[in-house]
Amino acid sequence: MSDLEEDEVDLLEEEFARATKFIERNHDQLVQQELLKFYGFYKQATVGKCNVPKPGIFNMSGRAKWTAWNDLGDLSKENAMKGYIQSLTNFKPDWNQADEGDDFKSQKGSWVSVSTHASRENEDELSNENKTLVDFIKEGNLTELKTALQSSDEDVGSLVNGLDDDGLGAIHWAADRGNADVLRLLLQVPGVKVDLRDSSGQTALHFAASCGNRECVQLLLDYGADRMLLDDEGASCIDLSFDAEIKQMFL
Repeated sequence: MSDLEEDEVDLLEEEFARATKFIERNHDQLVQQELLKFYGFYKQATVGKCNVPKPGIFNMSGRAKWTAWNDLGDLSKENAMKGYIQSLTNFKPDWNQADEGDDFKSQKGSWVSVSTHASRENEDELSNENKTLVDFIKEGNLTELKTALQSSDEDVGSLVNGLDDDGLGAIHWAADRGNADVLRLLLQVPGVKVDLRDSSGQTALHFAASCGNRECVQLLLDYGADRMLLDDEGASCIDLSFDAEIKQMFL
């Protein structure tokens, strides 16, 4: 039972909603450790105490998320919302006064720009002839990606549907990076599997939803992606989404 009055709860929920929106717009400016902290508070605030089994030993990402949530124990939903808001305030004290388009990027030197999987800034510089499809996807190089697909000696469908050393397919990377043009090109490849699963059983739709990439979510749905599929830990796309608008897309 909450110790807060009804109007206090309403105000807290409104501020929490604004905070989650701010993180949605700026999640790619946070290091993974901080994203995990926000994930744990978010799940505690919206679901309550961790109620899912610990992921298997080979699902490192899932285990990290589970730990961030499970470590909050019996923390109340209200205190989880406060924790989320306070964490954001510690990082960006004036976030609540920011305009819709404001983000962390003005604080250069304070944040490490990362993707969900790999930092764009730390990717090796290679000549185009030594790059793979995934390299072109990571850098959003649509022209070179088209050329690579057209000139490949391999069956293009098999090439796109293969998993790399990270256990991801090409469309997973495109959804992770939020590049709808790249994703659209890949989805037009004959034989591409829109519901291709990665090594953890997640589809590109799981990735787009969890990364808050709305255009990619809509594109995948337009191409018939199955919104009901569960990953190896029983999580659906909606379970992994922080974005209220994306959640509505699945209803």
